[in-house]
Amino acid sequence: MIDLLPWHRAPLDELLARRASLPHAMLIHGKQGIGKVEFARAMAQSLLCESPEHGIACDTCNACGWYREGNHPDFRELVPENLSDDDSDADASADATDGTKEKKKSKEIKIDQVRELSSFMTLSTHRDGFRVLVIYPAETMNLAAANALLKTLEEPPPRTVILLVTDQMTRLLATIRSRCQRILLASPTAEEALKWLEAQNVLKPATALAMAGGAPLDAIQFADRTYQTERQAFLGVLTDEQADYVAAAQSFEKSDLVNIVTWLQTWVADIVIAKLAGQIRHHVDHQKEITRIAARVELPKLFRYESALRQTRRSISHPLNARLLLEQLLISYQQAIR
Repeated sequence: MIDLLPWHRAPLDELLARRASLPHAMLIHGKQGIGKVEFARAMAQSLLCESPEHGIACDTCNACGWYREGNHPDFRELVPENLSDDDSDADASADATDGTKEKKKSKEIKIDQVRELSSFMTLSTHRDGFRVLVIYPAETMNLAAANALLKTLEEPPPRTVILLVTDQMTRLLATIRSRCQRILLASPTAEEALKWLEAQNVLKPATALAMAGGAPLDAIQFADRTYQTERQAFLGVLTDEQADYVAAAQSFEKSDLVNIVTWLQTWVADIVIAKLAGQIRHHVDHQKEITRIAARVELPKLFRYESALRQTRRSISHPLNARLLLEQLLISYQQAIR
């Protein structure tokens, strides 16, 4: 049988028990980093499997073999270009002016991608089984693509199951949401997540899980040695009352700015929680330093800084000058905790 994330088994069993009466479209949503795409794929393989065991894919039949190899005739995944492994159009994406610059891959699911599924949706299924389409992240469908999908959702072919996966359900068209049965995937318990992370040989799983807000798949990224080394270096600046923020900005200007802002946001959140409730939620390995800072801060100042961080995050992909932005963030941090 296929490997399942432990916290997925019960909801998958419950859905597959209704195999004969499943809705034609399901919207799988929940917290980021808990494995919603993995859940959708496990469900897809189980529906396509010709010899399921207690409803779950056997992983040994011909259908499962085709699925693993990525060539099952009754399965498709619809994703933005930037998440696709297909580089067949790389040569065609050269810049028209000099023929050397590669065109940036789209982060949207476009209408042409939906239209290309027409033959897949209309042809008879292989061996009269299920046809399964997985769409993720569903919220990346642009307006034209979403409207093109609506017709299929309104008049689905027989034995067709469409699984839309999203972290941000409110970004989907209301008409899309209304035509899908919503499947809320719950986050695993801390015990389940830690047990699974330990089985993956994750370094300091409790720290990584706390940083990921309880999302185990995100925790794997946070446990990366290079990531943790840079994180510890940056947090060291935040705890050093004599830190040279100009020099620090220069040191981190080539770092991932999204990571930097995330560390600042979660650090500030921990200070607030420590101030109000005496707890640490994200950077549990720096409890002593956070508690010390929390004892002296004024919350209004910290709230204003947190608001500025949120505004910065909205435009973080296009900073005019990374070093100046970091200097501003660090100096403002110093003023907020003074």
